[in-house]
Amino acid sequence: MNNIKTIIFDLGGVYFTPGSFLAIEKIREIYDIKNEKLLREIFSDKPNSEGNLLRRGLMTIDEFEEKLFSKLEINKKEKKHTRYIWFGSYCIHYGIEELIKVLKKEYRLLIFSGNVRERIEYLDKKSDFLKYFDDTIFSFDYQKNKDDIEFYEELIEHIECEPSEAILIDDEKKNIKIARSLGFKGIHYYYTEKLIEDLKNYDIFVNI
Repeated sequence: MNNIKTIIFDLGGVYFTPGSFLAIEKIREIYDIKNEKLLREIFSDKPNSEGNLLRRGLMTIDEFEEKLFSKLEINKKEKKHTRYIWFGSYCIHYGIEELIKVLKKEYRLLIFSGNVRERIEYLDKKSDFLKYFDDTIFSFDYQKNKDDIEFYEELIEHIECEPSEAILIDDEKKNIKIARSLGFKGIHYYYTEKLIEDLKNYDIFVNI
C-alpha cells in the first residue's frame, strides 16, 4: 500500500492548458511574425533564453517585453496587448479544479512551477486557484527552474514528508525523470480523466 501524503502539481500543462503555445501562435498571426523560430526561442524555457530568465526572476516582465519588441520589431505601443494575449491564453483544464477540491481533504497539495510572477497574479485574480494549495514553489522565488536539480532539492524542503511519500504530476516527462531520481513518485499528465485513473496506482480513488 502506498502511503502518499503530498501531491505536487505543475501549473502550465496540468492545472492550466499550456498557454504559451497558443499565445505564440496568436502573436505570430496578429503581428505577422516571419521569424517563427526566433519567436519560439524568446518564449522558450531553454537555458539563458529570455523566457527562462523571466521565469527565474532574473529578468523583469518589462525587460522581457523590450527584448521581444526589439528582436521581432513589434511596435512598443502594443506592449499591453502582447502581455495579456500571453496570460489570457491559459485556461483551467476540464475537471482539474474539482479533482483538487477532493484531494485537498486528505492530502497536502503543492504547486511546483517554472512560472512568471505577473502571470500567477493575473491567473489567481482571474481563477482564484491558489487557495486550494498548502504551499507554492515558484521558479521566480528561487532563481532556479525545472532544468536545475537544485530546484527539486528546494521542493524537498517543502513537502513535509519523504520524497517517496510524494507524487509529482507534470506534463513534461523530463521533469518527472528528475523527480524520480530523487525518490519522488511521478505521474505524466495527459488529461484529467487519465490522471484520476493513474492515481489509483497509488491507492488514491476519486469520484467526481
